[in-house]
Amino acid sequence: MTNDWILVGKLGKPFGLKGLVRLVAQDSSVPSLQLPLSVKLKFRGKPDLDLVLLEAKIHSGKIHLLFQGYSSPEDAAKLTGGDVFVDPSHFPPSKEGEFYLFELKGLQGIRENGEDLGWTLVDIMENPAHPILVFQPQESDREEILVPFLEIYVGEIRLSDKRIVLRNPEVWNEV
Repeated sequence: MTNDWILVGKLGKPFGLKGLVRLVAQDSSVPSLQLPLSVKLKFRGKPDLDLVLLEAKIHSGKIHLLFQGYSSPEDAAKLTGGDVFVDPSHFPPSKEGEFYLFELKGLQGIRENGEDLGWTLVDIMENPAHPILVFQPQESDREEILVPFLEIYVGEIRLSDKRIVLRNPEVWNEV
């Protein structure tokens, strides 16, 4: 099941003549994964597919993927719109002080003094300028709290105790 699998992006249009398809990435680490590997594609209104990812390359700053059995632009077009999921075991362990974006989900927001804000990080939205962290308050009328993923607003990330330090939330949380 894809419940524990990591959404790495959505497939866009075919690229080139060999069956490559563009990945609109949620996670930019896909080209560094050990290939080939099994992936799952989920579609709205169509059956899911289990595929083998053969190649992942970066061309002009965009990620392009090649799947086994899809060797032409016409074949690759059938995959457009599919959400690509990868088993988390395919990702190498994070280095000290580094992390994958998917590892941040579930972290609890705290102030610099350690006070728990009662917010859980539930999503990370891509934005042209920078990612946006989406927090769900535990007890509040607000549906979600959006925090720009910038050093001025986000401090230390402590994966070991599932905490993320948010700087001066009273300043930017007025909107």
